[in-house]
Amino acid sequence: MDSITGKFVNSVREYLEQNGMTVTAFARRIGCLERCVARWLNGTNIPSTEYVIKTADALHWSVDYLFERTDRAAFMPAAAPSSFSERLHALLSSCKENKRTLARIWQVEPSALTKWLNGSRMPKPDTVYKLADFFNCSMDYLLGRTDIP
Repeated sequence: MDSITGKFVNSVREYLEQNGMTVTAFARRIGCLERCVARWLNGTNIPSTEYVIKTADALHWSVDYLFERTDRAAFMPAAAPSSFSERLHALLSSCKENKRTLARIWQVEPSALTKWLNGSRMPKPDTVYKLADFFNCSMDYLLGRTDIP
């Protein structure tokens, strides 16, 4: 497990411990299978970005807090939530690099970038983390959960 995903796992573990919650109860709360959460916690699986968002929504926390990018759990929800692809389009419109160069910088296949832009796929959470760093914005902004970059 990479260190970025490890931050998410640490946040979930801490939440479970502080709230005396079982993996089963937590999995039910976020709408996930217990074995999936157990695999995140033991490092054999990486949560999808969709489950990261579900976790943040269920806990009323920011995604950035889950990934230890901020020490504030609270965040201001977007007036009208956007999709990741909409936010990525907007951020790319002010970027001087072409898509192929960006794919190389982000260490992804150009086809992955195309799928993100057309909304048919979400990047992995560690990639969202890196994209937020690249665009100097929050993960929550990039994911369309807040209007505050």
